[in-house]
Amino acid sequence: MRPSDAFEICHEVYLRAREVIDERLATTVLERPSDGLWRPDTRPRLAEYVADFARAGERALKSPRLASRLVLFRVYYLGRAEYHAARKFVGISELTWSQWAEEIRERVGRELLRCGIFPPGRYFRASS
Repeated sequence: MRPSDAFEICHEVYLRAREVIDERLATTVLERPSDGLWRPDTRPRLAEYVADFARAGERALKSPRLASRLVLFRVYYLGRAEYHAARKFVGISELTWSQWAEEIRERVGRELLRCGIFPPGRYFRASS
């Protein structure tokens, strides 16, 4: 598996997890009846996946030489900013964007493979 492909798959899961988390945090479900039994969730939760994905990106881009790429990662990939707004915020050309985005996908993808976040199916089956 190429690191950039692993990144794309994990980023897609990250985006869906953020949508679910953002939706759940808005309201509390009080109508659901409880059977009175407490069952611990031994699998990693979506919030943990979101945090682990972000931390993997931080580790992969922690070098001072990559500080601008880390900003791009935070603004675009984690913050879900629109392409044009993110490019303008970082202050880079389309060519530089393309190069940096590929470098981010490669570096973060390698870290996702290394730390076991990819494949997501195995991540969610593993005990936390």
